[in-house]
Amino acid sequence: MSNSMDNKKIQEKNLFEDEPPAEESQEAEKYGQNSGWKHGTFRFYACAVMAIFVAAAAGWGFCQQVRAINAGDQQKNQLVLPGEQVEDNSANEGKTIDVDKLIARMLDRVTFEAELTPLEESVASGMIDVAEGTDLRIYMGNGTFSDELVVMTALSESDAKQNQKSVENHLLEMQKQFEDYIPKEAKKIDSAVKVRCGCYVVVCISSDSDTAKKTINAFFKNK
Repeated sequence: MSNSMDNKKIQEKNLFEDEPPAEESQEAEKYGQNSGWKHGTFRFYACAVMAIFVAAAAGWGFCQQVRAINAGDQQKNQLVLPGEQVEDNSANEGKTIDVDKLIARMLDRVTFEAELTPLEESVASGMIDVAEGTDLRIYMGNGTFSDELVVMTALSESDAKQNQKSVENHLLEMQKQFEDYIPKEAKKIDSAVKVRCGCYVVVCISSDSDTAKKTINAFFKNK
C-alpha cells in the first residue's frame, strides 16, 4: 500500500515537472513571436534587396542596349558615302539644260589641280553602271589626281536616283584606291559635290568644292 502511494506521488511530481512554468511558457512564446517577426523582416529585406538588384540589372541592360543603338547610329554616320549630302534641286527639275554648256562652265570656273579630259563612252560606261538610256559624261585628270566631273542625263527621275547610287559606289571605289597610295586625294573625294535635279545628276571632285556647288546650282536656277 505504501509503495502504491509513493509511485502515485512520483508520477504526480513528474507530471508537474514536465509542464513548464507559466513565465517560461510566456517567454518561449514571446521568443517564438520575436523570432518569427525577425525572420519575416529578414525575408522582406532580402526580397527588397533582390528586387533592387534585378531592377538595377535591368536598368544596366537597358542602358547597354541604348548605347549599342547609339553606337550603331554613330557607326552608320561614320559610313556615310563620300561627298556632301546630295542636294535635290527639284524646284528646277522640269528644265532641260545644255549639258555641254554646263561642262564648259564648270571647266572654266572651277579650279582643278589636273587638266580634265573626256573619257570615251565605252570607257565611261565601264566605270559607272548607269540606267539604260542615260547619257554619261566623265571628265578625269591623270592617275595621280582624283579630280573628276561627272554629268548624267537619265530618261526619268527614278533612273536619275538609280544613277546617283551608281556614282556613289564609283566614289567609294575611287576613295579606297587613293587611300592606299595618295591619302590627300582620297580626302578630296570625301568633299565631292553631288547635285541631283530632275533627270540630271552632277558630281564634281575638286579642292574648289564651294565654287563647284555654286556653279552647278546657279546653272540649274538660271537656265
